Amino acid sequence: IPFLSIRSKNNCINVNFLLLQRIWAKIKLKITGFRKSYANYKYKRSLKLKYYKGKIRILLVAVPRPSMWIFDYIYKALEKNGKFEIFIVIPPDPAYEYTMMCKYAKEVYDELSSKGYNPIMGYDFATKKNIDLRKAINPDIIFYSDFHKMHFHKDFYITNFLDKVTVLNDYGFSVMQEEKTVNFELNNTVDMYFRPTTIHMKMAAELMENKGRNTVLVNGSPKLDAIFDKNHIFKDVWKTQPKIKKRIIWAPHYSDGHPKDMYQYNAFYELYDFMFELALKFKDEIQIAFRPHPVLESRLVLKWGKEKQQAYYDKWEKLENGQYYPGDFLDLFISSDAMIMDSCSFMGEYTVVNKPLFHTVGSTTRIKLNDFGNEIYKFCYKTEHNLKQDIEKFIKEVVLEGKDVYKTLREDFIQRYYISKDGKNASESIVEKIVNYIEKGGL
Repeated sequence: IPFLSIRSKNNCINVNFLLLQRIWAKIKLKITGFRKSYANYKYKRSLKLKYYKGKIRILLVAVPRPSMWIFDYIYKALEKNGKFEIFIVIPPDPAYEYTMMCKYAKEVYDELSSKGYNPIMGYDFATKKNIDLRKAINPDIIFYSDFHKMHFHKDFYITNFLDKVTVLNDYGFSVMQEEKTVNFELNNTVDMYFRPTTIHMKMAAELMENKGRNTVLVNGSPKLDAIFDKNHIFKDVWKTQPKIKKRIIWAPHYSDGHPKDMYQYNAFYELYDFMFELALKFKDEIQIAFRPHPVLESRLVLKWGKEKQQAYYDKWEKLENGQYYPGDFLDLFISSDAMIMDSCSFMGEYTVVNKPLFHTVGSTTRIKLNDFGNEIYKFCYKTEHNLKQDIEKFIKEVVLEGKDVYKTLREDFIQRYYISKDGKNASESIVEKIVNYIEKGGL
C-alpha cells in the first residue's frame, strides 16, 4: 500500500498519509458498529411490542435523482401487511450544485406524486433548511436505497440514526466493480442489506468489512417485480410510427473522467452524432429511444453548455423515428426489441426481459465488471473490432434479421438468478424478512 500521496493544485501541495487513512477507515467502521449495537439493543425489544400492539413507522428514503425509485412493490407489500405506517422523504443531494440539486428533487417529487404517493421534501426551499426527521416523522425503521456518503447530508445519513433499525436495497442492479460499491460505511452499518442473487451474497462475504454478516438474499430486485406481475399493465411509451418498426433503446452512461482504477463508460462521446445518423439511415425499419443515464444531462451542461445539451436532447425528440425518453424504464423495456448501451445497472435489468443487448466499448472505456456482470457479459453482443461498424452489424443481423444466438443462454440465466423459488416477489420477500427481524430482534 503506498504510504504517501502528494498532489499539487493551484500552487498548493496536498500530502495524504494513505496508510493512516486506510487504518482509520477500518477503526472508524468498528466504532460506528459498536455505537449502533449499543444504541440499538433496547430499541429492538420495544419495536417488537410496538409491532404487535400498534403500527411501525417506516421511512422510505428516495434517491433524490430522477428515475431511481425502487419502492413501488415494497410499498404495496408494506400496505398489505397492515402493520406499517409508511412515509417517503426526498432528501437533498449535496453532491450536486444547488440549482441541479433543486431540479432533481422537484423532478423526483413530481414523479412520485404522479404515482399517487405523498412524498415529503427533505429540504424546505422556502427556509433553505432541512427538515428534522425525528420531529417530523420519528421513524422506527429507515429504508435506504443509496449508500454513497457523498449523496447524503449528515441530517439524513445513517450515523444520525444508529438507534433505529436501518435496511438497504441498492437502487441499481450491481454488475460493476463490487469492491467499489459494496463496502461503504452505510452498507456495513445497516441491520439488513438485501442482495439480489447468490453471486452478490458471495461477493459481499468476500469484500465487505463485516464479511457480509448483515446481508440477506431476496432473489431478485424490487424494481423488477412489475415484470413478473401478470396483473401489471405497462404503457406503450414509444412514439407512434406510420408502420411497425423495430424498437431500439440507446442508453449511454455518463462516467467520463473517472479515476483510472474505476470503470468508465463514456462511449457516448464517440456515438452522439453516429446514433442519430443510424436512426436516419434505417428510418423505415427502426425507431430509437434515447434513454441516457439521468446524470448525463448535468455532465453535458458542464462540458457543452446548457444550450447545446438541450438542443441535442430536443433533436432526438423532434426526429420522426426517434425520441428522448426520461420516464419509467420498465415501460420502455417491455415494448422494445433491443438495447444499445453502456449504462451499468441496465445490463442487469434489461437481461430479465430476454432481448438482445449490445454493450458499447469506446476507445477509453474501462469495463471492470464484477462476478455477476461477467456472467451476463457472456451473452452480451459487444464491440469486437470497430465500435460503429459493430453497432450497425448488430442492428442488421440481430435486430432486423433476428439472428439472436444468445436467446437460450439468457433464458437459462433468468431462470437461475431472477425467478423466485418460493412464489414471492422480491418486495414481498423483503417485507417478510423485515417482519421476521422485528419478531426475532435480529437476523
